[in-house]
Amino acid sequence: MMDKMIAEQLSTDHERQIITRNERMSRRQKITNRVADEGSLLGSTSDISHILLHELSIFINKLSTANSLADMRASTESLKNAIGAIEGKVASGEVELPYQVKGQEAALEEAVVRAHGVSSLLK
Repeated sequence: MMDKMIAEQLSTDHERQIITRNERMSRRQKITNRVADEGSLLGSTSDISHILLHELSIFINKLSTANSLADMRASTESLKNAIGAIEGKVASGEVELPYQVKGQEAALEEAVVRAHGVSSLLK
């Protein structure tokens, strides 16, 4: 009796995992077909990472030499010009970012787990 209950639970859990995996694969296929292939997505991610790295470098270098509040504000200009408009587009609903759909906590947890997994393999 107990073995049957355990087997049924394992079967239900396995079925749920298969459904979740199939839903994820379906969503990824829709992204590939309707938005961009993996290479394009990786290219966009790389472009944005480089923009942010460059703009953050500019910001930090200017901020580190700021002597006044005016200097501090001026240090934000390049970064603001590069990405400042995104805030308004998100606030107005014109743009919705994937992490907002997933949930910020879930997206961060996914990133942390993935980063830890890669780091473990690099050791």
